Amino acid sequence: MNAGTRTYSIRDLENFCGIKAHTIRMWEKRYGILTPERSDSNIRHYTEDELKKLITVSLLNRNGMKISRIAQLSDSELLHEVLRTGNNEGNGNIDPGELIMTAMRFSESEFRDKLGHFVREKGLTDAYLHVFYPLLQKARVLWLTDCISRPHEQFIRHVISTVLISEEMTLDSRLNGESAAIINIDETGSMPDLLFLKYLLRRKGYDVVYTEDTLSVDDIRSIHSIKPFQLLAVNLPLSENDNEIREFCSDIAAELKLRKVLVVNRDIQDGAWANKKAEAACTPYELVRWTDSL
Repeated sequence: MNAGTRTYSIRDLENFCGIKAHTIRMWEKRYGILTPERSDSNIRHYTEDELKKLITVSLLNRNGMKISRIAQLSDSELLHEVLRTGNNEGNGNIDPGELIMTAMRFSESEFRDKLGHFVREKGLTDAYLHVFYPLLQKARVLWLTDCISRPHEQFIRHVISTVLISEEMTLDSRLNGESAAIINIDETGSMPDLLFLKYLLRRKGYDVVYTEDTLSVDDIRSIHSIKPFQLLAVNLPLSENDNEIREFCSDIAAELKLRKVLVVNRDIQDGAWANKKAEAACTPYELVRWTDSL
């Protein structure tokens, strides 16, 4: 990987990766994950290569790989594991190469038209699972390997997000009398996945509250006090361990008398907990399974 000229503070890494500074420092000291330069006043400075590596590490850790195992992998092995993680459930026969080449030209109308073709042909759910999601995964890996620029990766994510919003706005589903809230507490949450979940819930007739920006736990309570909801989908910080997440879900479900809680972008293998009210979903395929079970 070729390092960029910009350097990043540990606070920048927190914001990009959703990993608390104390966790980053621990990973540096215990596992040698990163080796930042230090200023005369002992302030850490990180290169873009190190930012990319930490994003890769956080993706694998979020998908259930232990940090002790990740630390043993070379850079090429890390990228291989990210590719393998992104293809766990297959992407059919779709080759994202042509779509990425269109995105490379920053032609939004052309790129949107190509994405719209898949929506018309497959329906939005299948298009997202078998085209959009693999494309997002491929774009992330291409950025991590310097094959495309960060603006290209962000452009792909932005246009896919706008397609999801457009399709959700055209839904004509009858409301079923229940409400749901999708809350993003971690800045690293994938907006397309959260928008896809909103579409799935709206299609089933749920009245959904989603604000896009990062909120707090207190904001969950505030929203519920104004518009009570029965379902909560929440993206929590990667720095929270599984036991803390289980405890949070149990407490919030009891406090707000929720019917179901879903932790998104997280791989927790224990099935349901919190009196079988809470579950975790790591991929869009699991989001579909969860909403289908409601």
